[in-house]
Parts: sequence; C-alpha cells; structure tokens
Amino acid sequence: MKTNILEQNLTNKPIVTSHIEKSEWFVFYVKSRTEFKAEQLLKRDGFISYLPVIKILKQWSDRKKWIEEPLFKSYIFVKVKRYQLYNVLQTPPIVTYVRFAGEPAIIHQRHIDLIKELIINKTKFELSTEIVKVGESIKIKSGPFKGQSGIVKELRGKKKLLISLESINFTLEIEL
Repeated sequence: MKTNILEQNLTNKPIVTSHIEKSEWFVFYVKSRTEFKAEQLLKRDGFISYLPVIKILKQWSDRKKWIEEPLFKSYIFVKVKRYQLYNVLQTPPIVTYVRFAGEPAIIHQRHIDLIKELIINKTKFELSTEIVKVGESIKIKSGPFKGQSGIVKELRGKKKLLISLESINFTLEIEL
C-alpha cells in the first residue's frame, strides 16, 4: 500500500497523486460459510474489515448452543480506497465486490455505525431483501437511533421502522 500521497516533480512543487482519495466501505461477496476466514485473512493482510455477527440459539437433536453467525451471509465490508479493490480480491475466500448500478457498492459510515449500534444494543430486527419504495418517510427524534431516517410499515399489527440500505439490497426492520 502506498502511504506517501505527495510526490515531487522537477520544480519541487508537490503533486497530489490519485492515492489521496479517501477510504470507503465497500461490500464484498465471499464463498458460503467462509466469512470468518475472510475477515481473518483480510486483517492479516492489513485491511480494515467489518463482519457483523449476531448470537443465535442453535438447536440440534441432542443439545442447544449459542453460536455467532454472520448477519449478512456471504458478505463482508472492507474499508479501502477504490484503487485497492483488486488487492482485496486476492484474498482467497473473496469472490467479487458487490456492484450497484454498475459501480462498486459503497456503504456510508453512518450505515456501518447503525449496524454496529443495532448489534451492540441487541435491538430486535429482521433483514429483508425487499427494497422499500413506498410508505411514509420519517426521522427518529429520540432514543438510540435519533437522527436516523426510515420508512414506517405495519407488520403483524406491530409498527416497524424500515431503514433501507439500497446499495447492498437489504432493509433493516426495527421494532418500535
């Protein structure tokens, strides 16, 4: 990785290179059931990655056990500069980066922070691949999600707040 963002030309005036672009969260698709391995290898290679995990109670015929499972199966978030996308793809479990409208899917930092907050607060929510286009748009005025925007929807008689993450084709559904 190139860390020096300035180069000198013959006149000793600094030239800003393309490496000055900021790092952003990109979404990568990984082979099924290799999310934890992908995260481990990415961190080993010096990349900043985020694999959201939740604890679920798994039941077998003879026992029950709490296990950690990826929230988004076969997906991992990696914070890199656009020119580093190819470097991330060299990690064996990584298959490709997710595209939205033909471009690499970028997740805003506020969405990463929201996912982290949902997991830390153990907020009851469900994932949906439905992209919400209709419904009333609202902004939360108080509580842990103050300032977040979403769309209100009725489900099984309970009010839900839907926060669309269109760039990866998911909707977080939060019980109000």
